Amino acid sequence: MVQGGVKYPSIFTVDGGTRPPPLPPKPGRRQRSGVVQTLLVILVSVALFGMLVEACLIYNLYISKENTLSDAPMTDMRKQEKEDATTSKAKPRGQMNPPKPMAHLNTGRHPDHTGAAADIVLWTASQESILYKVKHKVNEGKLIIQKEGYYSVYSKVHFKENSTSFSHSVLRISPRYPGEILLLQSSRLHPKPMRPGTLDNSYLSGVFHLFEGDALFVRVKNCIIVLSNSAENYFGVFMV
Repeated sequence: MVQGGVKYPSIFTVDGGTRPPPLPPKPGRRQRSGVVQTLLVILVSVALFGMLVEACLIYNLYISKENTLSDAPMTDMRKQEKEDATTSKAKPRGQMNPPKPMAHLNTGRHPDHTGAAADIVLWTASQESILYKVKHKVNEGKLIIQKEGYYSVYSKVHFKENSTSFSHSVLRISPRYPGEILLLQSSRLHPKPMRPGTLDNSYLSGVFHLFEGDALFVRVKNCIIVLSNSAENYFGVFMV
């Protein structure tokens, strides 16, 4: 039915499936996102720069350490190796130094004088003798310790019996103590005189703590009876 003289009726179309257009983003959120990204970039850059600086420092430290080691003086071990190498060149082939201080003397003899020191045995260095970092005072029969430590001290004498008593001892003189210090001793007392020409021997041994500068020597009562036999008479020390 047409009203008011309108030939065609009004037509309205309603689309129920459409949605309203999205709202524009808020200005504050976009700004915060940009700041966070900028901070992340800065932090990553700082971390990479720190790693680069650390690598440079480590490299420089390694180079400087190599230069220091190459230019530094030799250590005690290197000096000892150099000394041993030099000594080995001067030594006869097949001969080597002991690993620690050591002395071994033989061919004992009695002094050519009288008095309190007449009973001290003098030692003559022979081809079988050893002196390594221990001094030998030939005219006094003494071994002088050069390095502090524990030493095994020993002595043997071969003698001819011609009296009823015999005494064999090893003594020590130290700058730390006054007088002589008895370390080892062997004494014998025969009830009756021995048959003339009777041979005997005495052996002493012990371990002691010795200091640098200590002197050791052998004393035999009536030293003239000691026989000059390098295989039967000896005196020595070695660090243990």
